[in-house]
Amino acid sequence: MKPFQQIFPGAQAPAMTLDVAHKSGRIPQGKYTFLECFCTRPACDCRRVVLLVIDAKMRHRAQIHLSLDDEGPFSGPHLDPVSYQAPYADELLDFCVHSLNSCPDWFESLQRHYGEVRELVDGRPYCGKPFPLPGQLFFRAMPSPDLESSLRESLRHDGRLCGSRVRPDAGRALNGIERLVELSLQAGADASVGVNIALREELHRHLLANPAACEDLAALLAGLSGAPDEVQECAAALRLLRHTLDFYIVEAQGGLPGARLQMQRLQRALLSRVFYEDAPAALQRDVIAVLAEARVTLIPELERMISGDAFPQDVGEPFLPGVMKRFTASGLVSPFDGADEILGLFTLSDAEMLPGLVWEMLSADTPLLRDIAALFLYNGDTELSRGVARMLAAVEGGSITPETLSRLIVTRNWFDDPVRGFVDEVIGNARKARVACAHMPTPSEVSVLAGPLDGAGNQLFYAVAVDSGGHAGCTVSLREGGGVAECTVTRLSSRTEVDAFLAAARNRGCCIDSSLDYLDLRIAHALAQGNEQGRAPGHWLVRLAEILGCNRWKAAPLDAGRELEAMLEEIAENTPPFLEPAEQVASLEESGEWCRYRALFGGWKEEGSAVTRVVGGTPPDGSRNVTAVIERLCDQLLEQKRQTLVDRLVLQALWLKSSPQAPIVWQRMYHVAQAMADPSIALKEIPLAVSVAKQTLKAYQSRTASRDGAEGDPA
Repeated sequence: MKPFQQIFPGAQAPAMTLDVAHKSGRIPQGKYTFLECFCTRPACDCRRVVLLVIDAKMRHRAQIHLSLDDEGPFSGPHLDPVSYQAPYADELLDFCVHSLNSCPDWFESLQRHYGEVRELVDGRPYCGKPFPLPGQLFFRAMPSPDLESSLRESLRHDGRLCGSRVRPDAGRALNGIERLVELSLQAGADASVGVNIALREELHRHLLANPAACEDLAALLAGLSGAPDEVQECAAALRLLRHTLDFYIVEAQGGLPGARLQMQRLQRALLSRVFYEDAPAALQRDVIAVLAEARVTLIPELERMISGDAFPQDVGEPFLPGVMKRFTASGLVSPFDGADEILGLFTLSDAEMLPGLVWEMLSADTPLLRDIAALFLYNGDTELSRGVARMLAAVEGGSITPETLSRLIVTRNWFDDPVRGFVDEVIGNARKARVACAHMPTPSEVSVLAGPLDGAGNQLFYAVAVDSGGHAGCTVSLREGGGVAECTVTRLSSRTEVDAFLAAARNRGCCIDSSLDYLDLRIAHALAQGNEQGRAPGHWLVRLAEILGCNRWKAAPLDAGRELEAMLEEIAENTPPFLEPAEQVASLEESGEWCRYRALFGGWKEEGSAVTRVVGGTPPDGSRNVTAVIERLCDQLLEQKRQTLVDRLVLQALWLKSSPQAPIVWQRMYHVAQAMADPSIALKEIPLAVSVAKQTLKAYQSRTASRDGAEGDPA
């Protein structure tokens, strides 16, 4: 399948686009383009199109398959089962279905482009059966087919029989490598390109999800006796070996983390299983031939064995023993510090080796190493985090330590599917192996301080709690749209250090005493935002949860409307005079002066090209012009960010409500947030919005004056 623009480089084929001004469901804000891809295989009349969905940064977000005449069990539209799909791909699929049903012209253009591609590829006008007329079909989103069904469909189209080796019988179920060998056996050595691509994609997905697949493949090869009735099965397994080698070679060249280490791991497994354990000589020769054909760079041990040299008994890596010596020498006993040490080592060396090392650590005899490896589940590298989730689900349940089990139970709700599914599988495996869950103590004393939201929506928290006979000082930085940006934990050995930590926090930008409930709420929001970005929060947040005894954190996005309703109910029950119309008016009038609290609202201004477009070209040489610019900033710029302003004001109101030292009465902040949430009230009628616009204009004028001054200075 190739994009239409690649098949016809000079063509400017219109593509369906989706513009998301504000986050819709799980789809982030941005522009999404549906690229049309068509089959270029000669004489093929599959009558299908693939829609590749990319975002504004050209990143792959979804891949949708569609039949142009809505016939057969694979007509779609459905998500490709073997391609990467973003967490919100199903919502992109819903948009695609809606567009197909509501825009017949788009579907007609897809049919027309298909005919143009066939004419170019086959060298003659397309003469397939007529397509249905636009508007005759009604599309529904269909579930993705499994690989076996796709394979049988492809074989049927190729005119091949697939019943001789299909296993729908009541025999034992095949999984993993065995299943892939069986599928390769069904397809045969001369399978079509489409079948081979489907098989390879399923193999690649299995290799990425199961680091132990190398050992499984080597063990399966070694178990073949070479008997006449196993010739075809052996050939299928060798084809799978060749595809596996090709995969690791390509991915190592492309920089996939751990690909090189996995290639070495596969070779060691072949060395041990096929050569060292004396598999049939014919099989050994076949494996050597595959290695030579793939032009693999052999590990020294395998090269010596193939050339007839003595096989060294010790083929293990010296890295882990060296790490343990380093930990022992430094007195390191915390897995959290150990994870930092490992990350530090790999910032200076080959980072792609890290996933393979994590797997080795999960299989180590030392509990500390296994605990450290499990903490990489919380790594900000999305691929590494998901890979560790798969690894944890693949290890024996009894190897999970009580401490790791406790952490997984506490944090399972931090993740969205599919990571949470893997975590639940790990917990279930450990429970079946009768692993006891470590106890999480509840601290008797917790102090929480919180700063206001800055102009970018970011917020800082500080917490002090009893920890292991002393205290721990914790700092959490939350970034709007990015989740937990940073979390640190500092050992406080004395009361003097505790007081110094709290004093330093209070001296930082209107940081006031807050509550654990407010911290819980904000962590929940940050976890939800991190999920949207596919980003784990970092392993030190796990340590913070242990210190604070927070086993209730879960990803939950902010619902500003619900929070406003809850605040209204509390005001009506406890302080009803604050609901008088006069109080509402007074709150709005007072909000125009809140920017004097520089730590609270002094940074609430907008910057960037959007400001230039609104303000540029209008010299503010009089009060009337300034007033007009302020109104345009409210109507054209701030109005586009109205929901963001509502969210921030709601969070500010909750921040004030959580503290006995609030510099502004939280009920007043509630009234301003409620007015901001009311679309019938123009922003230029809300004094706080006007003050934000004034700050925006003032900052723009200052930047312009500085730039003009710099340009006017002599060289």
